[in-house]
Amino acid sequence: MRILIIDNNIEPRSWGAVDLARLAKLAPGATVHVRRAPHDDLPPSPQPFDRLLVSGSKTSSLEDAPWISNLHDFIRHALDAGKPFLGICYGHQTLARVLAGKESVRKGARPEFGWSEIELLGSSPLFEGLPRKFHTFSSHFEEVFRLPAGMRHLARSEACEIQACQLGDSPVFSVQFHPERPLEAAKASLAECKRLGRPKALLRPEESEALFDPRIGETIFRNFLSV
Repeated sequence: MRILIIDNNIEPRSWGAVDLARLAKLAPGATVHVRRAPHDDLPPSPQPFDRLLVSGSKTSSLEDAPWISNLHDFIRHALDAGKPFLGICYGHQTLARVLAGKESVRKGARPEFGWSEIELLGSSPLFEGLPRKFHTFSSHFEEVFRLPAGMRHLARSEACEIQACQLGDSPVFSVQFHPERPLEAAKASLAECKRLGRPKALLRPEESEALFDPRIGETIFRNFLSV
């Protein structure tokens, strides 16, 4: 299995999408290829790849730039080719924008930084084996607020109504939260938020050890890789 990770991170310390690559390697015999969208490093075509993962980013989902247009075109080609797709955070918002334009995304009324409680709303192969409610790490100011036509609403949280969705019954999924974020990286993100004072309110920052469960991310990624 050939897995393509499109790394949208704009801060150099996050280049390489290491957390996504770690979980992508759960697929036996997988080869993982990481390409940098902000550096216009996308492959000519999605055809050689069996799975496509699109990372988060501190880039606004409402921003326009040549590399963003190229990313949108690449995702359209992947969808037209029927490639299994999983978008994370910015990747979730970007999928919605590709399918329905800028009017599908906005700055959220309440940012989510910390441990969100996710409530599953329906069955999906992406979440098979997970409880109806679980905690996972979130880090976003913007959100999908209008489902594109044909998208199924799969999950919500108290502050963000559209936490996950699926394009019909196809293997095309996206999640607003970060199931790939390990404990120490989550704690480091929260510490940086505290230092910067942005946002003012964090979600359960003192409960990281109690709320982090590595099985959440592993289950989601195993499900996606086997769908």
